[in-house]
Amino acid sequence: MIADDRDPSPTPLPEGYRLQCDRSGPRMAARVDAPDGTLAASGYAAEAMGVFIYDRIETAPEHRRKGLGRIIMNALKAQRKSTSAPELLVATEDGRRLYASLGWTILSPYSTAVIAG
Repeated sequence: MIADDRDPSPTPLPEGYRLQCDRSGPRMAARVDAPDGTLAASGYAAEAMGVFIYDRIETAPEHRRKGLGRIIMNALKAQRKSTSAPELLVATEDGRRLYASLGWTILSPYSTAVIAG
């Protein structure tokens, strides 16, 4: 899937939750910890060869419907170096419905990529 050009709407972090981000070269990670310290949501991204690719965006079942997935996506997007790089991801069936509602478009039903180096 590919993102449209809209800026994501900001989503406030629910009270007691904590967002952490990390970038190492072209790789990024973001996680949201629940008030009890357990992992509530996480995601990864890589920026290489002119594209920005989201990967493994997940929210634990007991923490869904709180905007945590959107918070992860926004946190990863904020770490991009190139704002002109197309944003891509591979989504599950449930994910495709969610991303389509956020303005993402399906490029193909399934694809694979390898980033060298």
